[in-house]
Amino acid sequence: MALFVVTCTDQDGTLAQRLAARPDHLARLEKLNDEGRLVVAGPMPKQPGHPEAGFYGSVIIVDFDSREALDLWLAEEPYLKAGVYSNVDVKPFIQVFPKG
Repeated sequence: MALFVVTCTDQDGTLAQRLAARPDHLARLEKLNDEGRLVVAGPMPKQPGHPEAGFYGSVIIVDFDSREALDLWLAEEPYLKAGVYSNVDVKPFIQVFPKG
């Protein structure tokens, strides 16, 4: 298994699409969490404490067998399909803390 940090950037003006796709997005992350493959996930708000102001994007750190397997999973991402994300950046990651 390998860890990857995935940074996703929202397109401007896509808050409604984000909110509509959110249940499906969260369900997929919940499945990864149940499988023990989700390290961390969450949105990056434009104004902390004010989600109605919109988001810059999202960050997830996940454990996949390969980059190819992660790419297949990302291809089904509801926020991508809804046109929320303008860019998705994937980098390998080594977790140092917290120690597991």
